[in-house]
Amino acid sequence: MRKVLLVTYHFPPSGAVAVYRLIALARYLPTFGWQPVIVAPPRVPWEPEDASLLTQVPPETPIERVPFAEGFFGKVQRYFAPEAHWLLKARAACRRMIHDHRPDAIITTSPPNCVHLLGLRLHKRFGLPWLADFRDPWFTNRTQADQIRLGRCQRWLEATVMQRATVLIANTPLNQKGWAAAYPQEVAKMVTITNGFDPERFGAAPDAKPIGNVVSILHAGEIYYGRDPRPLLDAIQPLQTGPADARLPLEFDFVGRSSGLSFDLATEIRQRNLDAWVKVSGQIPYTEAITRMVRADILLLMHTPDYRIGVPAKLYEYLGAGRPILALAEPDGDVAWVLRESKVLHRIAPPRDVERIRQAVLELTREVQAGSPAVPDRAALEQFTRERMAKRFAECLDRIAPLAA
Repeated sequence: MRKVLLVTYHFPPSGAVAVYRLIALARYLPTFGWQPVIVAPPRVPWEPEDASLLTQVPPETPIERVPFAEGFFGKVQRYFAPEAHWLLKARAACRRMIHDHRPDAIITTSPPNCVHLLGLRLHKRFGLPWLADFRDPWFTNRTQADQIRLGRCQRWLEATVMQRATVLIANTPLNQKGWAAAYPQEVAKMVTITNGFDPERFGAAPDAKPIGNVVSILHAGEIYYGRDPRPLLDAIQPLQTGPADARLPLEFDFVGRSSGLSFDLATEIRQRNLDAWVKVSGQIPYTEAITRMVRADILLLMHTPDYRIGVPAKLYEYLGAGRPILALAEPDGDVAWVLRESKVLHRIAPPRDVERIRQAVLELTREVQAGSPAVPDRAALEQFTRERMAKRFAECLDRIAPLAA
């Protein structure tokens, strides 16, 4: 069993969505011959915590916890460098882990992107091969406004990491494509490894309903600024409130809280006379949400208009539930790529295009009524499991740190 030093800001008991990628590496890399030794904070002060996630980490995993700076001087450091100040303390911990465990490689995973600067330093000092894993864009693939805000220094730092890292891991194909255009000389070391789901968290999905039964469409998760369900309501209004013999047998349920919206969803539903077909259930426990996903006939995904790079974590949960998916997302973006590759039964429509959303609802509803299988190719879906994700990390490690003859 070889070892790899994994440096991350997100690890249980952190409850941030990013933590699931790291849990998967801790759980599954040993299956493929690599034992992670981890340096992470005990908590990130401004992020949620979920102590139950600690149970998913194998108890034999070596972990060194490096806290954020505390006290008066800690407050000063956090004010001027909220994330980067942690690197100074983490550097000594990484040196100890390298001395004690003799890892064969290093993985740094962002955001925050400054963690890769620690990977750069360790790579230079110890000569260990280094995988830089990007869960979100740093400078490349950001909007022009974001790039102006970040400035030339961040662009230079990104370029330095791109040049020095042994392997560059993007979490979506369009993110890798943007890198390839910006850094063509580094293309050979770029790899896409998506996020994924754990099949054991989901029970078996029910069979499709026969023609004539009501088709249930579920949105599970938070609705926040930028994700607007009103075009969907406009799309289904004539399907639900028209002549009785022309109505679709649909019922919608929005499960989860709303935040940062400029409108009240329940009011928007009433104004369109959709109360009988669309309800807002509010937040429910996560385990109950999983059960509802598996039992739904169609799962609704809403992505931000004009966003093509990036995949909401919710999509991987939907794949795990094994149900048909109605996606309001750009048809030429990463979401569409995942849906095509998984081969799950789906339809996709631009988030603001009322007519195309209506057509997508009609087509997908008819397929469900006709009994079309939600998962026609199980092998295609399984490429998005977290175990498969960890295997791809292990393959990268095997390539850059091969066993001695």
